[in-house]
Amino acid sequence: MTIRKNILSGVLYTGITRYSGIVISIIIGAILARLLSPAEFGVVALVTVFISFFNILSNVGIGPAVIQNKELTEKDVQSIFLFSILLGFVLAFVFFFSSTVLASFYNNEELIPLTRLLSLTVLFTAFGIVPNALLLKKLKFKQVGVATIIVQLFSGVFAVFFAYKGFSYYALVYKSIFDGFFTFLLFYWLSPIRLKFNLQKSAIKKIMRFSTFQFFFNFINYFSRNTDNLLIGKFISPTALGYYDKSYQLMMMPVQNLTHVITPVLHPVLSAFQSDKNKIYNAYLKVVKLLATIGFPLSVFLYFSAHEIIFVLYGSQWVQSVPVFKILALTVGIQMVLSSSGSIFQAVNRTDLMFYSGSLGAIFMVSGICYGIFVGKNLEAVGYGLIGAFVINFFQAFYMLIRIALDSSFLKFLKIFGFPLVISAGVGVGLWLLSNFNFENYYLLLLAKIAITAIIFLLFNFSNVNNRKILLKGLGK
Repeated sequence: MTIRKNILSGVLYTGITRYSGIVISIIIGAILARLLSPAEFGVVALVTVFISFFNILSNVGIGPAVIQNKELTEKDVQSIFLFSILLGFVLAFVFFFSSTVLASFYNNEELIPLTRLLSLTVLFTAFGIVPNALLLKKLKFKQVGVATIIVQLFSGVFAVFFAYKGFSYYALVYKSIFDGFFTFLLFYWLSPIRLKFNLQKSAIKKIMRFSTFQFFFNFINYFSRNTDNLLIGKFISPTALGYYDKSYQLMMMPVQNLTHVITPVLHPVLSAFQSDKNKIYNAYLKVVKLLATIGFPLSVFLYFSAHEIIFVLYGSQWVQSVPVFKILALTVGIQMVLSSSGSIFQAVNRTDLMFYSGSLGAIFMVSGICYGIFVGKNLEAVGYGLIGAFVINFFQAFYMLIRIALDSSFLKFLKIFGFPLVISAGVGVGLWLLSNFNFENYYLLLLAKIAITAIIFLLFNFSNVNNRKILLKGLGK
């Protein structure tokens, strides 16, 4: 199959399962938001920050390295799988006994049992790394997507049940454990690996360089992405963290569920052409055009519709999430495009450049967050700090990717964003004019804003031949 057909096939299956997941996530999230309080979400968010960190340690870049290396033998895979299992046990053990340290840091004894239970999530996540990577390497996007949806559906139902029965934040804890365990079981069933207790150093060496830079990037990216949660929970309050985390997760929903339909497909498909930079660049350019055409106008829509979205999805008790969500919404388009860059760094074997770019990005992100917490001293200031950081990172990351990694013109690359910005301006004007009308019903107002955005979006795109082809054919010729 050609690059286009492989990408389209992967996007199709990934898209179907991803958007099914959106529906499930919205419904489950809306129910849980009404059964649990912001403070309860905030308590779990404190521990979730550290789970993400331990998951990075357990991965150490193994997954992408297995996908990238086309010379791994069956014995190599067995050794790498054994290594990931042993590492998972070690990290779960450490996480379990770090519970008292975390409780002391946040001065909250409730975190001790939560942390100990969630050590199981760390363990099961490590177990699933290699089976998942093998499925992606074989372009088994359909199987991965279906397995993910099945787990998401049943874990969500269990979480709602436990929340309804009064288990408080333990409903979220059990959901996390369920996700990790059954995701591993399904991935292993789809891609079984014979476990042999024979750890060969030669197998680890084959993926060492790629995985090392990948790990360092993930490590730095973790701190740049989670410093806000760490500091808000410590210096403002867990309740404020609950509001912020809900806003951030809602903002990330379109980023994850639109961008991540495409990006998981890019690395497995394009890694087969890692020696042909021009072919990778041309394929990637179409991806960026599509993401920018959708993402930039979406940012404007979310900004103008923040109050209605929060109210309709989560209810009036989450109204304090509106200001920061409104600010964070402006970063959606940038993040959608920016989050696709990592797959291209991987595909051309330049995880070293990805690490250097990530290091610069972390400096800007942490600086923006610290500005919001220690200077602005409120959630809105954190949002403004993040906007500045994302804009700067957009330029530095794509300069490294386009000019250095792909050896192409950076200025020519930037020109493709002109039309998406024009569409965004048009959507902004339309929604601003709509705001002059009084709507007493939030549901009707949200529907009106969706309609206005869709009409303007389609009018702009279908008036342009090239953009009409992008919308109708996705990654067309």
